[in-house]
Amino acid sequence: MTRTVRNGFLGSLTAVALTATLGLPGVATAEPKHRPVPVCALRPLTLPADMNGRALAVDPTGRFIAGTGYRIDEQDPQPLLLLWAGSPRRPGPGVWDEHRLTVVTIGAWQQVEDINRYGVAVGNAFVDNVYRPWRYRYGNLEWLPVLPVFANTLALEINSRGDIIGQGYVEETETTLPLLWPADRPGTVEVIDAPPPASARGILDDGTIIGSAGDFGWVRHPDATTDRLSAPGARWSWVAAAQGTWAVGRIGIGLGAGDEDSAPVRWDLRTGVASAVNPALVSTLDINSRGTVLGDRAVDHGGRLVALSGAIPDVQDPFGWGIADDDLVVGSINGIRTRPARWINC
Repeated sequence: MTRTVRNGFLGSLTAVALTATLGLPGVATAEPKHRPVPVCALRPLTLPADMNGRALAVDPTGRFIAGTGYRIDEQDPQPLLLLWAGSPRRPGPGVWDEHRLTVVTIGAWQQVEDINRYGVAVGNAFVDNVYRPWRYRYGNLEWLPVLPVFANTLALEINSRGDIIGQGYVEETETTLPLLWPADRPGTVEVIDAPPPASARGILDDGTIIGSAGDFGWVRHPDATTDRLSAPGARWSWVAAAQGTWAVGRIGIGLGAGDEDSAPVRWDLRTGVASAVNPALVSTLDINSRGTVLGDRAVDHGGRLVALSGAIPDVQDPFGWGIADDDLVVGSINGIRTRPARWINC
């Protein structure tokens, strides 16, 4: 679901961290699985021969995919917005036929962050030495309103209603604050009440907002009440993404501040309880409404890993960025050319 502009790569866990994760009080753990790791099938996405590109986001239904690309032969290439839309094929999983590509020129350096089930995408462009948020819908690019107090403003995620969350950077205090562009109040932007430095990481269809502030993750319910997202014994918590009734991120389990003393967890937003994610996943980049967690090269189904196919040593390397509710994964194959890809049956 981000991405600060997008979720960064997370380091590997040490053996000590793995032991601590499985023994952390109050964190549910899955039984070890001793079985061959299944592999989900690679399906490249359409891309012109003169371009590099990556797929970075997918809507919950799997119909709309968004990414960025650039033309290889240009001396100073500007990232292009790439949008793929599937056509209905049949009922059931994998309902979308071959995704057709639309290439959009924004005219500035830009990054796409998210896309909703109606094909509305959000992202950010670097214009006049500042980051500005945009929305792309119905074939038109629209700049989102910003507040003058912020030196840079980013849009990060959009829900099915069209509500958008992001963050603003206050240069004087060097802090960030979470922002909301509400769909029912067009042309407005609001600062979300959270202790700085804070960031919003996801917005659900009912308006629930999930983010991180200081040392702890948080969830803001539609009635404006706020709860912490943590775990017993955790020194800190950080939220990466959320969807449906689930959120995913990391908790600090040692004395250090880095990933070497942390563990990946998944929160049930209905109860606030954290459960351990398979530590072999390493990173936590996205989650779908079924609670399936996406890492950079594998998917975790409650402890059962499914790898992204397509890895050929020294030639290409698969990397997933987003996961839909039907377990369709989108990302890229990185080799001599970076190419957008999707994986099915994950």
